[in-house]
Order: sequence, then C-alpha cells, then structure tokens
Amino acid sequence: MKQIIARILSFLPGLLFLSNAYTWITNPLAASNGLGMQYLEGIGRSTQIGDFSAFFIGVGIFCLLGSIFKNITFLISAVIILFSAAAMRIVAWQIYNADFATIFISVEIVSSIMILASVFLFRKKENTIESSETEDS
Repeated sequence: MKQIIARILSFLPGLLFLSNAYTWITNPLAASNGLGMQYLEGIGRSTQIGDFSAFFIGVGIFCLLGSIFKNITFLISAVIILFSAAAMRIVAWQIYNADFATIFISVEIVSSIMILASVFLFRKKENTIESSETEDS
C-alpha cells in the first residue's frame, strides 16, 4: 500500500508539470499569461518557449520515471529543479524587487514535499527488503 501511495505522490506532480509543458507547446501565449508574463517577441520568444517547455518537461519526466521505476535519483532530480526555482523566485523578490510569487513558490514547494515523501516511502521499502535479506543470510 505504501508503494502505491509513493507512486501517486510522485506521479501527480509529474502530470501537473507535463500538463504545463503541453500548454507551452500548444498555446504559449496562454502559458505565458498564466505565469504572469508577457509573450515575448523574436529570440526572447524562442528562449521563453524553449526554456519553460524544457523546465516543465524535465520535471514532469523525472517525476513519472521516478514513480514508474521507483527510482529515487529521478525524483531527487525533480526536487532539485523545483527547489531551485522556488529559491530563485525568492531571490528575485529580495534582490531585484520582483513581486513575491506566492502561488508559484507554493506549488513548487508542495510538489517537492510530495516527491520527497515518495522518496521516503520508496526508501523505507528498500530498507525493509535489505533487512529481511540480511536476516535470511
């Protein structure tokens, strides 16, 4: 049962971030507006669509691969990216006078906590298996 919960906790954020990636690919104007930014022109648009799509695809795939294969490395990779994004939003607010992005920081932190809970549950299962193998020896 814990394995199912662990998979759900990491799979749901993966779907959320892949959904955002899909919007960046299919309707970047709506995606940029949804993040509170202007839809840029020229090379800025290329960077905007490329970087944001890559961010959401990367995090989403790391979450799904981690969930499907119970691979903690993929899940930790997603958490590093999400925590970095949240931290840099706080830096932007503190140093560069950006608005405090409460909703986005909250999503990144809550998603990270869900994924870390998944990691904890997957590790707990690994430790249980290792303990039983040691006892059998």
